[in-house]
Amino acid sequence: MGSEAVSSEDLKIKRNLAALAAHGGAELRAKHRVGETGAVENAFFERGGLERRISHWGDPILCDGLIHASWALEEISPSEDAIAWFAPRLASGPRLGDWFWFWAAEALPALDLYQLSGQSAYLDYARTVVDALENRIAHTADGAIMPHPPAAEVWVDVVYFSTPAMARLGRLSGDSAMVERALEQLVLHANHLRDEATGLFWHVAYVDKRSHSPCLWARGNSWFSIAATEVLGEVRMADLEHRLAERVQTVSEIVARQLASVIKLQHRNGLWHTVIDRSDSYLEASATAGFALALGRALRMKLPGLELGAIRQAHANALAAIRAKISPEGDFTGVAQQTPPGDFAWYQSIPVATAPFGTGICLMALAEAFANRALAGPSL
Repeated sequence: MGSEAVSSEDLKIKRNLAALAAHGGAELRAKHRVGETGAVENAFFERGGLERRISHWGDPILCDGLIHASWALEEISPSEDAIAWFAPRLASGPRLGDWFWFWAAEALPALDLYQLSGQSAYLDYARTVVDALENRIAHTADGAIMPHPPAAEVWVDVVYFSTPAMARLGRLSGDSAMVERALEQLVLHANHLRDEATGLFWHVAYVDKRSHSPCLWARGNSWFSIAATEVLGEVRMADLEHRLAERVQTVSEIVARQLASVIKLQHRNGLWHTVIDRSDSYLEASATAGFALALGRALRMKLPGLELGAIRQAHANALAAIRAKISPEGDFTGVAQQTPPGDFAWYQSIPVATAPFGTGICLMALAEAFANRALAGPSL
């Protein structure tokens, strides 16, 4: 691809990223105002949308996506929206008595805001959350985090809500043991959830029953690939690859095998099916954004065990697919709503609309592509 074509494509990605960040920032501002006034006075809520409640577990992921957009675009406004949304949480502290998915997701944007601002309050906030993940909530006998105790369940989503923040906090604090524990959580989750035949992941493992949910859920698989590539990146930035070589190799092999299977299941339009190995399930955008993010990182890191030409093509196709899902108004569409585990008919019944977590992951995927010129071909 010539430099002129690359420049043109980068410009298109930048425009998509800026439009999505502006719209996502407006949504978080609206929620912030509603939280202050108690009044629903914004078109976001008047339009409806199943996942656009005043408080949603995906809001921290949207917050984090805005910070990534701010870094990639070298513009302050997306991060200002993130800071404003986080401000009341920073003042009150993490609500650890709430549902796991709300407070666990807040550690990663807190760490990004710490890196952005240098304010130690963000670091302390993240440290409180990570301490709860490691020491306050229940774990399986072998140490995997359990999000819904006393149910002895291991959920694939949990790796995103825990391990990147553990690895980042460990790196920033100079705590190599914490970075290693992030790698260990990835391995533990893989031990419980991986389908040995494909290297893909089940949604939930029922530990006491020695069984798992019946479907290979695409978004759940994307949560794992996002988390694993981010943790491996943190290990590299902390200069711990040699010291943690055995764990690094194990996680690298797990995610490389997973991604090799993932790209074989990509639809010709660049999307993935919500039940990833079932072509009779609907095509879903948030999983595609997650895979675009993970594939972009894998390319940048030159993750061992991958055929880079195939990964590069799958990444380009995924980027095109998620950009096509951004509406003229700036919504990221085609996102399956909150999805507990179930049978195939259950996954098929989940409505598709917009959701803050989908917008957040799409922002991260586009920011990764733009900031690292992931479309530049073999020179990447």
